[in-house]
Amino acid sequence: MDPIEEQAQEIEVLQSIYPDELTLINNTHFIIRIDLDTPSERKHSLNLIVKYPPTYPEVIPQLSIELAESPEDKDNYDNGDSDEGDSDDDDDDDENADLKLALNMAETIEFDPKTDLNDTLMNKLLEESELNLGIPMIFNLITILKEESENLFNEKLNIKQCEFDEQQKIKELNEQKKFHGTKVTKQSWLNWRNNFRKEMKYELYDKQRFENMHKGKLTGKQIFEKGLANQNDDDDEEEGEEEGENQTIQEQEKDIVDGIKRL
Repeated sequence: MDPIEEQAQEIEVLQSIYPDELTLINNTHFIIRIDLDTPSERKHSLNLIVKYPPTYPEVIPQLSIELAESPEDKDNYDNGDSDEGDSDDDDDDDENADLKLALNMAETIEFDPKTDLNDTLMNKLLEESELNLGIPMIFNLITILKEESENLFNEKLNIKQCEFDEQQKIKELNEQKKFHGTKVTKQSWLNWRNNFRKEMKYELYDKQRFENMHKGKLTGKQIFEKGLANQNDDDDEEEGEEEGENQTIQEQEKDIVDGIKRL
């Protein structure tokens, strides 16, 4: 069959399958919007841009992929998100933010035009094109693009979910550490006790209380340290000697009195 005739027939079939999605630029150039089925409330769509070479389908078509986001759907999502933020006074709270992110994780997923569209998805289409040389292939390419795009979306969502779960696990561990505290050892307790007594000035308090109890009197330890104990012993010995001398004189006087009486 003549390539031009095959191209015309394929476009006619595609228009019947995608009446609203296909935009015909000319007989060899058209755009098909592919709406993706994703967990997101927003509509994610891609444009597959096709240009027929003169000898297509004996050669692969010229292909390119673009994002085709509906402005109406984007505005509706943004407005709904904004209204929720205005009515919620606790948006800045970390716990509410985490809950909101968990509930709307799919809304944060986006396709990167370079790495996702031009590299990952385009390589899939080129591989499929090589396998379908010689027959009209656009419908197959649309099917492959839709499946691979949805798989890629879910992969990105799973990665983000795992990252979120890991962050939550770290937060929970940090919260639990607050209740476990630090293990107390003998040395750490002594250090705490000494620091606490210094802060509370317990040493000064004990000293003042001791002085008030003794009212300026020396303790046994202080007497010993100052050498007063020996001095007291010497004083006691001197007093004993004086008492002995007085006793001897009294005895001599008594003997004299007794002798006189005998006379």
